[in-house]
Amino acid sequence: MNIKAIFTVVSALLFVSAGAQNANRTSFVIPRGATTNGIAAGDAQVNVRRIEHPKQSSTALEVIKDSLSLRYANRDVHSQTRVSTLPAPVVGFGVQGNAFNNGTPTDNEIAIGNNGMLISVQNSNIFRYNTNTSTSLTNQSLSAFFSSLQNNQSKYDPKVLYDPQANRFILMCLAGYTSANTNLLVGFSNSDSINGTWHLYEIPGNPFGDTAWSDYPMIAVNNNELFLTVNQVYDGQPWQTGFKETFIWQINKWDGYSGDSLRSQLHSGINTNGRPVRNLCPVEHAGAPTNSPVMYFLSDRNLDASNDTIFLVTITDTINAPGQQLTVQMMESNTSYFAPIQADQPGSGGQLSTNDARIQGAYILGNTIQFVNATTDTATGNVGIYHGIVSNVNTTPSVRGTIYADTLLDYGYPNLAWVGYDASDYTSIIMFLHSASSVNPGYSVMTADTAGNFSARTNAKSGIGGVSLLSGDERWGDYTGIQRRYDIGGTCWVNGYYGMSNGAHSTWICEVGRSTDVSVPQNATSAEVQLYPNPVADQLNITFNLETSRQVRFVVYDMQGKLVQILVEDQFRAGKHVLSFNPDFAGAGMYIIRGECADGSVLFTERFISE
Repeated sequence: MNIKAIFTVVSALLFVSAGAQNANRTSFVIPRGATTNGIAAGDAQVNVRRIEHPKQSSTALEVIKDSLSLRYANRDVHSQTRVSTLPAPVVGFGVQGNAFNNGTPTDNEIAIGNNGMLISVQNSNIFRYNTNTSTSLTNQSLSAFFSSLQNNQSKYDPKVLYDPQANRFILMCLAGYTSANTNLLVGFSNSDSINGTWHLYEIPGNPFGDTAWSDYPMIAVNNNELFLTVNQVYDGQPWQTGFKETFIWQINKWDGYSGDSLRSQLHSGINTNGRPVRNLCPVEHAGAPTNSPVMYFLSDRNLDASNDTIFLVTITDTINAPGQQLTVQMMESNTSYFAPIQADQPGSGGQLSTNDARIQGAYILGNTIQFVNATTDTATGNVGIYHGIVSNVNTTPSVRGTIYADTLLDYGYPNLAWVGYDASDYTSIIMFLHSASSVNPGYSVMTADTAGNFSARTNAKSGIGGVSLLSGDERWGDYTGIQRRYDIGGTCWVNGYYGMSNGAHSTWICEVGRSTDVSVPQNATSAEVQLYPNPVADQLNITFNLETSRQVRFVVYDMQGKLVQILVEDQFRAGKHVLSFNPDFAGAGMYIIRGECADGSVLFTERFISE
């Protein structure tokens, strides 16, 4: 049974500023389609892998990437070394996430509740984990989770979030690749239990009955509503040239949590100067949603070779509220972004596809939005990260940006979360995929602030091998997962893509933060690392073993992740070593000492107490 939405074409025109044309809104009532306990028997783990996407012989985006790659081919440049002024993040507990199921790319997203229950999604399965007991709960396909809707179309592009205000989860994915069978499948948890009851809904992906289908979803919540954006793509055409427009679905989230019919509103025709505003990224709240009904979205000219325009879209009120407006404001950044060139990797696989410069993640704290997207760094010729700041959001918004890049590594598919301790602390953790011709695909994290400062990169997961699944360039995205742990200050959880030894890829999950609450693990080879005496009064000794010669930096951090002292940075030969130092410089208290290798990996992380 395919339950369709009941909608009223209450087509009202919404005011759009900055020279944009009018947008439309249409009211929908979407009945609940089914319920599930989230665990279905007989899961066939069905997955359809598209080896190659339909495309023209040479799309405009490919031509742009090739041109930029040739123009800025400075991959051995070493003059652009950025000075790290912020403490690097601490990577804590990690666990193998969603299993590889012959799909590509992974499309990672993550959510963790205040009860420690975690959901990690990828194409095309769901992994549930109890972080309190370090126990895997279930690994289930998207098809099985939504099976009670009796929708037999391919399931892909999953998204998941935890709503700290409602203490509930929302999980959704897309179904179908054509205008005749496209739907948005959405599940609302009835409680904070990830294995409890979920209310399931089927939202039409082609609500106006034309020849377009829904692709590339993004989601966020505010005080009362769920906002879901999707791109409309015409049948049989590449997503670059077949793009029609981006929709915004505005849905009463409390209806979903209680299992009632969803009151919703669809915003369409959002454009400026005759061009659709494309790939709208909902702006998440840094903490729990405020009482304000206002919701923001960001976009850019993601397919241009270079541009400095950022769009701020605002929906001013709740569904069908009198005077509700949708406005579009164009802002000019002080720093241009560029289409990201393809990334290198070792082995026989092709280059890693970086897609375009669309905004991948954004959040608002107070009157300031932070966002990230991929860009080519013209100084190094590598793929880097564009970190943008929108100031005075509620009054006279303006935008500025800083590009972060590496002289060796290519970066891709960034996302970010707030890890501040209070409303005056604008510190973010940015996660991103990394790779190079001599470095297997993995992912990293760093801290950033609103003044354009960054920390050193911390390796979160090293790749084991290169990826070789497709003919031609390998899929590397299309997005990565990060979420603040709302009940623990300064921490977040991430899940991302890394290469495996057999040419496939997989998902790794870990806790990252800057606080004492991060579960700093003991070194995986702790039998070869000894730290004594501990507690220490005058001299601490650390015995460690190296299998090969390595460049290692030994650093002391406080329990908030702030750098206290760099002890030594040198090339150490293979074999057994003893590092000794007097911790008087740190004062009494608990500290972390970490051995950080030049390739971004961590040799060991240990805690000690200075008396």
